[in-house]
Amino acid sequence: MKRKKEAPKEPSALERFGRLPTENKRRLFVKSAVALGVLGVAAGAISGYDTKKRELHDLTSIGAGKPVVVQIHDTGCPICRRLKSRASNVLDGQPAIEFRIADIVSAKGRALQEKYGVQKTTLLLFDAEGNLVDTVFGLQTIEELESLFSRRFPPAA
Repeated sequence: MKRKKEAPKEPSALERFGRLPTENKRRLFVKSAVALGVLGVAAGAISGYDTKKRELHDLTSIGAGKPVVVQIHDTGCPICRRLKSRASNVLDGQPAIEFRIADIVSAKGRALQEKYGVQKTTLLLFDAEGNLVDTVFGLQTIEELESLFSRRFPPAA
């Protein structure tokens, strides 16, 4: 009985790594450590962005004890994006006022839009108890937004 010749066994990755010169092993180790660090930073950034985005779209803060400004927003609308940027910039320095987005492509955002009968590029201002105190239509300047927010939500004395 004739035996088949077995093909030479391919060395495993660990065996190939063991045969590398020390300098190449060190270089490979450093590259791997850097790659893991970069992946960790990227994962952290994505996670932070996702958390912030979820918070921004969380409409349950209406009536939860703080004034809330809600923008009726369409992600495909350039004017909506400009209003969002301006409102967000003005409210960044005012931790007593929450800023939220009601994205009309989501069911909750569309429901809020329909409840108040408004179009996109609209700001709805709610007091701490969740009562609608003002509705602002269209793109506003930063100065107009600052004035509006300070009138509707004066700082506590």
